[in-house]
Amino acid sequence: AAAAAATTTTRRHFSLDNNTNIEDILPNKTGDRNGLIRYQILADDGHPLRLYSRSPTTTDQSSSAMNNSSSSSQKKRSILLLHGRTWSSQPVFDLRTSNNDDKQQSTLQSLAELGFDAYALDLRGFGETPRDEGGYTTPNRCVEDVKCAIDWIARRHDENYGNYGGDNGSNNETLTAAESSIAMSTKPALLGWSQGALVAQMYAQKHGPSTLSDLVLFGTIYDPRVIYPRKPLFDESGRLISGGKDAVKPPAPEVVNTVAASLEDFTLPGTICDEAALEFSSVALAVDTVKAAWDELHEFNVCNPALVHVPTLVIVGAQDPYVQWDAQRELFERLGHDDKSMCVLPACDHAAHILKARKMFIRSVVGFLLRKDGF
Repeated sequence: AAAAAATTTTRRHFSLDNNTNIEDILPNKTGDRNGLIRYQILADDGHPLRLYSRSPTTTDQSSSAMNNSSSSSQKKRSILLLHGRTWSSQPVFDLRTSNNDDKQQSTLQSLAELGFDAYALDLRGFGETPRDEGGYTTPNRCVEDVKCAIDWIARRHDENYGNYGGDNGSNNETLTAAESSIAMSTKPALLGWSQGALVAQMYAQKHGPSTLSDLVLFGTIYDPRVIYPRKPLFDESGRLISGGKDAVKPPAPEVVNTVAASLEDFTLPGTICDEAALEFSSVALAVDTVKAAWDELHEFNVCNPALVHVPTLVIVGAQDPYVQWDAQRELFERLGHDDKSMCVLPACDHAAHILKARKMFIRSVVGFLLRKDGF
């Protein structure tokens, strides 16, 4: 498809802070894609990470959800989107079958049109964020990379962010009423899809109240009955391959993605048109030629809803084949914050946000994020 055709574009420079300029050294795998905005940020270990966003197609936001807020001084809200286990942010959150996205298939574009500063992150080994030297993608590393992205977004949109405890990693909730009100309206929200929802939940447990306004767990595969096993510490030769900084892991595998794999999340006849499914496959295979190498999945075992102290929306397709309904109910009931909501999207499977019912998904997410403001 045309959207997956790579072109030569001008490198951009982005500021990590007020004193450091970083040349964008990351690849551009799909060209301009009609105005897709790319950012490069550095993780705490210096590894470059790719972020994407979209601008609204019009400056007239008279019908924007944000401008219908009850408070005329309400600042624009920001949100970070996390993809799942296999596919990166471009196919997942920026699907487009036309240059102007007239079918409103791009989650990034839809949120931008509603007045949100929406960003999507490619985790390590996905899309335009390369693997690091170790070659593997691990849950704990993802959480720290999300922290860097959240802090970058918050500083970008609120010069006072550091004064709310956002940069110090603290979970301290002892803010004044005024600070709390400002922090809620300016700190980013975080949405994770599928396995990315596990990463989002881990992040919320570790950093949530001091850095997030809201959490959205979309199609989460959380299941308290699933215990991810630890890997053996030693290989057959007695060499330490896991469990410490001196461990020498085998080279990360490079498994080629396939067309069949790129289409396997679409399971309900009539819920997505052929054009959209094939465009998803085209972009997915252009940016994720090789599967990311997940490792140390036992780190997901810390997921505990009772430790989530952030307002949370649990949203899921009614016919999602990857979720367990008793696990979804337990997740919701055990959340550690009483400001919570659960939404079940009828006639939707795992990828509800890009199906024909995607507007219902967007309305559900935006409605929760603006539940106290009205729109």
